[in-house]
Amino acid sequence: MKRLLVVANPFPPLASAGTARVLRFLRHLPDHGWESTVLTAEAQGPAPTPEFVRVVRTPTLVPRALLQGGRRARLTGWLFVPDPYAPWIPTAVAAGRRLLAAEPFDAVFSSHPRASTHVVASCLARPGGPPWLADYRDRRFANEVRSYPTAAHAAAMRGLEAHVLRRAAAVSAINRPILDDLVARHPWLGGRGHVLPNGYDDLETPEPVDLGPGFWIVYTGRLYRRERVLESFLSALAALPDDVKVLFVGDAPRVVPVAERLGIAHRVRVEPLVPLGAALGYQRAASALLLITHERPESMSSKVFEYLRSGRPVFAITGPETAAARVLKRVGGAVTVSHDGDLRSALTDLVAAVRTGAAPVADAAALARYDMANVTAELAAVLDRLTAGGDH
Repeated sequence: MKRLLVVANPFPPLASAGTARVLRFLRHLPDHGWESTVLTAEAQGPAPTPEFVRVVRTPTLVPRALLQGGRRARLTGWLFVPDPYAPWIPTAVAAGRRLLAAEPFDAVFSSHPRASTHVVASCLARPGGPPWLADYRDRRFANEVRSYPTAAHAAAMRGLEAHVLRRAAAVSAINRPILDDLVARHPWLGGRGHVLPNGYDDLETPEPVDLGPGFWIVYTGRLYRRERVLESFLSALAALPDDVKVLFVGDAPRVVPVAERLGIAHRVRVEPLVPLGAALGYQRAASALLLITHERPESMSSKVFEYLRSGRPVFAITGPETAAARVLKRVGGAVTVSHDGDLRSALTDLVAAVRTGAAPVADAAALARYDMANVTAELAAVLDRLTAGGDH
């Protein structure tokens, strides 16, 4: 077995959608000859810590209260570059160097968008040491989507990323637009980039869920500042019969006020975030699933693949050229409509199609591309080439 040092933060017991990709890789890597050790931060939370992998934890050198609540967004944005877990970097680097000195590792892997993980990994990627694969689940350290306290903060982020990536043997990204953006800004990465998409994992078991009577449209996860599209969707829902309902499972604080204003509060439910197994259960109990993404080319959600695997038709509100739209076009199983499109007609047609058994169905062969067992095989092949001295 080759040995991989994985720098991952967040990581269970913290509950975060961002942990699913890394956990799925860790679960399947042994099948391809790789044994992993995870380097992460000390944390508390409800998610079960995996027993199938060794975990090394180090403290974050700031008071816990500083990383929580409203103070985090206001204060840590000023104090910490590249992210609020910058104070974790020194203890993680020290622990990582001890591990590398004491044990043989063949490669290092870290996954963004928490950029502090890439900073830690870059400090461990010394000349003559194991090669480092930097994985991107989101865009660059500094981008137009995120707001910064000052222009100097944004410039510091851009400079830090360029410095960090000079030590990367290769980069991977969840889709082509993210990878192309990386290579365009850092040309030395040309020929060293790989698309390793997100996906679904058949080893994750849905919990049984009963939604009760009616036609249920289900959304799982956070809404991430999509209030305008949300209101358009709920207006389209209001035009449908009363037995057509929607359930938001996750962080959706603006839903209820909009539903009340439209007079459909009795048809709208909001539940808190749940563990992955429960989320998968809600998806499979649905009549149809709701997807809302931004309109930027790289816009994607890992739930796309879980939705498609559930076998339920997807109502996707996304830009026509987004990464999500391209996957849905390739795999099928969805109706897509742009943010400013005719949501009412599209939603009415989908509900009618489901009721008559004519709903769109995903192509099983195309969907298999996104089985994380298969994606992990691609990751292992990249790592194998890096340890053999190849650049790609």
